[in-house]
Amino acid sequence: MISLPIIEAILGSEHTLASVITHPDRKVGRGQNISPNALAEWAESKGIRVAKPADISEINKHLLDVQPQLVITASYGKLIPPELLHGPRFGWLNLHFSLLPKWRGAAPVQWAILEGDEVSGITIFKLDKGMDTGPIYIQEEIHIGDEASTEELLDLMAQRGGNRILDAVAMITSAQRPKPQSQSGISLAPKISKEMGAIDWSKPAVAILRQLRALAERPGTYSFFREMKVNIHSAKLSPITDHSHKPGDIWSDGSLLYVMSADMVLELGDITPAGKKRMSAGDFMRGARIEPGDRFSQVG
Repeated sequence: MISLPIIEAILGSEHTLASVITHPDRKVGRGQNISPNALAEWAESKGIRVAKPADISEINKHLLDVQPQLVITASYGKLIPPELLHGPRFGWLNLHFSLLPKWRGAAPVQWAILEGDEVSGITIFKLDKGMDTGPIYIQEEIHIGDEASTEELLDLMAQRGGNRILDAVAMITSAQRPKPQSQSGISLAPKISKEMGAIDWSKPAVAILRQLRALAERPGTYSFFREMKVNIHSAKLSPITDHSHKPGDIWSDGSLLYVMSADMVLELGDITPAGKKRMSAGDFMRGARIEPGDRFSQVG
C-alpha cells in the first residue's frame, strides 16, 4: 500500500486526517465477491473515514462534505478537474514516483526499469490541470539497483515520500512557492498493457531481464511452451557460453533450465504454467519433460 507511509506520517503529526479517498469495492477472485481494496480495509480497521467515489461528481460531493484544507494523492490514477483543484484552501499535492518532468504518467517506475535508468526518485508537487505538470516542492533522487524490481522500488519510494510529505506541507503553510517544472527532459510513462508482458527472446538478455524486473509481478511476464501460456517470474544470466541454440530454445542441465536470448544464455527461476501453482524451473522441467528442440514462443 504505497499510500500508507503518507497516512501514517499525517496521523503522527499535528495535522488532522479528515478521510481517505480510494477506489470503489471491486469483484475479486474466482467467486467474484465484492471486496474493498487493501487500503480501504486497513483504514476502516483503524476507524478512519473512507470514501470510495465512483466518479468525479462523487469526489466533489465528498470534498464538499469534508471541507479539507489540503488533499494529498499518490497513484490515484485519475485527472482531477480544475474546479475541484481550487476547492481546498491549499490545493492538492501529489507524490509521484519519478524525477519530473521525466516519466510523467501512470507507470513511471516500470518505464524507468525498462529503459535501464540508473537513477529515479520522488517528486512532491502541486497538482494542476495537466498530467503531472504542476510546480515542484520537493524532489529526492533514488538509485535503481541492478536487480531492483518495480515492487521493491515502489516500496522504497513510498517510504521516502512518507518521510518528506510533512516537509512539503510545512513549505505550503509557510507560503513557500513551488518551482515550475523544467520544459526539457520531458518523457511519458503510459499505462502498462498485458501485452507488454510477452517476452521476445530475440531481444538481448539485458532487455529481457529488465522486462522481468519491471513487469513480472504486474501485469505478468509470459511466454508459450507447446502452445501453453507460462508466466515467467525471474531469470538470471548464466555463465554458459552457447553458440548452438537459437533465441527461444530451452534445454536442461541437471536441475537447471536454460533459455537462449539474442546474445546470452539465461537461467530461469520460478514459473507458473497455465492452471497450476507457481513452481521452480526445475519442477517445471521435470513435469514438462523437456526434450531437444523445445522452445518458448511469443504466441500460443
